[in-house]
Amino acid sequence: MLLYRRHFAVMAMALSSLLAAAGPCLASWGSLGARSKALAQYILAVRDDMNDDAPQAIKEYQKASRYDPLAVAPRLKLAAYDLQLNRPDKAIAQLKAAARISPQDSQTHFMLAYVYFYQHKYDLAASQYETILKIAAHEDPAQPQAYLYLGELYYAEQKYGAAIGQFSKVLTLEPHNTSALYLLGCVYADTNDNLKAIEMFRKALRLEPGNSDALNSLGYIYAQQGTHLKEAVRLTSQAVKDAPSNGAYYDSLGWALYKEEKYPQALAILLKAEGLIENEVLYEHIGDVYKALRNDAMACRYWRKSLGLDPDQVSVQRKIKELRKCPISQSFHLQK
Repeated sequence: MLLYRRHFAVMAMALSSLLAAAGPCLASWGSLGARSKALAQYILAVRDDMNDDAPQAIKEYQKASRYDPLAVAPRLKLAAYDLQLNRPDKAIAQLKAAARISPQDSQTHFMLAYVYFYQHKYDLAASQYETILKIAAHEDPAQPQAYLYLGELYYAEQKYGAAIGQFSKVLTLEPHNTSALYLLGCVYADTNDNLKAIEMFRKALRLEPGNSDALNSLGYIYAQQGTHLKEAVRLTSQAVKDAPSNGAYYDSLGWALYKEEKYPQALAILLKAEGLIENEVLYEHIGDVYKALRNDAMACRYWRKSLGLDPDQVSVQRKIKELRKCPISQSFHLQK
């Protein structure tokens, strides 16, 4: 199969680092006397933190925040304590207030992403990471890593046009960046622009011949198209050799062998993949090989396993419908 869609790596911060990170960067607000009092309370709170006196530290941070409502640091500290005390809603309120006060403070957005991620609110977490990366790209427009991460985030969210834009920015700064070339190829493959996908994977392999991701993905596209099958087997075999625990690579190799009509060899490889991953595409492939080997019962079994992971696969539903004595489960809804 085309290598797994890369999911943007979660940049959650450990609570200990959250508590230690914020410095006394109190925002200017109100009278000099109010700011001085806020700073004094903040320093007392830090002392209590160092003495492991959390209840007293919380009181001092709350006082600092009341004296200077536009101070970000006390809000971050209070949010971190709210997380420790399992009060995520209060933490979110503090962090949203901090974000309004200082929109360019990446630490605030990191902490919001942390909370949203552990609440399984992945879209909200992703929006915070997007903000962080935009801030990083704005602060250092010549730094390609921020564009690369932002492109990965957009790719994971299936915002393909935005992902292409970010990867293209990376390649403008670093034309030989194989990660950007590979990911750009993945975007094109997912949007069925195989010509551009092949071009990107080939460029990546010219720069890095041992790039197993590109070897696998290029070989899989060839297998899917039924073209350059010997090359597809060679590429995917090399990927398997380089990463023998990657089930997706075995699936690609098995599929290339299937397209060469080497069914027993294909089945052996695909069953190895089954021992490494659980995937609806893999199960469909195994079912197809069993069908080619005239073992309808096993073909039915694996196509049904495929639908068990993704009931909306029209192509698999049709295969089952066309196969005698292989009814679709009542839980699956046949698409017309």
